[in-house]
Amino acid sequence: MQYILKIKDLNIPFSIKNYKTSKSIKMYFKDDVLTITKSPYVSKIEVDRLIKINEQRIYEEYKKIKETKETKKGRWETGQIILYNGEEYIIYISYHNKDIISVRIERETKKFCICLPEQIQKQEEENNIKKALRILFKNNTEAVLQDRLPYWSKITNIQYNSAKVRDAKTKYGSCIPTKKALHFTSRLIMLPKEAIDAIIVHELCHIIHPNHSKQFYKLVEKYIPNYMQIDEYLKRNSNLIII
Repeated sequence: MQYILKIKDLNIPFSIKNYKTSKSIKMYFKDDVLTITKSPYVSKIEVDRLIKINEQRIYEEYKKIKETKETKKGRWETGQIILYNGEEYIIYISYHNKDIISVRIERETKKFCICLPEQIQKQEEENNIKKALRILFKNNTEAVLQDRLPYWSKITNIQYNSAKVRDAKTKYGSCIPTKKALHFTSRLIMLPKEAIDAIIVHELCHIIHPNHSKQFYKLVEKYIPNYMQIDEYLKRNSNLIII
């Protein structure tokens, strides 16, 4: 069921979901909706108490989400922020006389330098920038997975048959347990290393437990003890990887 939570000048949509397997109340933003998951035995009074305690944090996070969405309605421009390896980089756009689009990452200065052909049409700029970034993200995510996926497969002793990288915007990863097939978003490279590891382990464990049962989370936390904290981070920042 969806409700409207009014905090100061904002009307914040939020929903409450009941799961029998829930061990505690969880609260996070999914897109621009405050989502609360809990056991059916947890009362609405307890939910209201949790919201009251976290009112300021909810307000600030929702305001940031709204501001980010407004920013992303426009074109990629010099000065905008992009995530890479969990860190914020500033975009710098320049032009050259070559017929190619190049992207250079300056780690020391935290700059994302995108160079475009001088003759490119303005209306084509954003699509070409997005295309270049998606190729970069896909290649770099595949490179990370080539290293981390075999590592975690060996540590967990869970074998997989295939792993593919796709330009997914709504999921960090997915698994087809019957085929032992794993899929990951090309935007993994935007996340911190520990978050990438957590997503890899999450999907590997689905080969053993194709659900989100207590046994599944117990297996994940065996290898990623702070998985729940990382999961909260991923849920809070899911909007930042959509471009």
